[in-house]
Amino acid sequence: PDEKCPVCTELTLPQNPDDLSLLYDAMKEANTKEEKKARKEAKQICPIRTHCGCWYHYRCLDTFMTEPPFGDACLTINCGRRVYHPNWPSSMVTLERVWANKEARKREIEDMDML
Repeated sequence: PDEKCPVCTELTLPQNPDDLSLLYDAMKEANTKEEKKARKEAKQICPIRTHCGCWYHYRCLDTFMTEPPFGDACLTINCGRRVYHPNWPSSMVTLERVWANKEARKREIEDMDML
């Protein structure tokens, strides 16, 4: 349980197992605005395991998978395998296209703000 996230180098799993249980409880159905915010925050730090067997925080893996360079190898020492997870497309072409569209949208918004 002392494994660190390769992106942020913080401990991926909490030291106390009860904290992990609380984290997953916070991710359950949310009705109020506060519960939705807590759910979103809990999801961001939720530990998630990739196909190579390494642990990441959800937010760290999301950044790693959706920003260039795409198809990069796992950052964990002695791993080096390509990172896959079913929550993200495995095709580098798809990842590049989604990223390019997001960047184009940002540029359009910036251009509109300049007018």
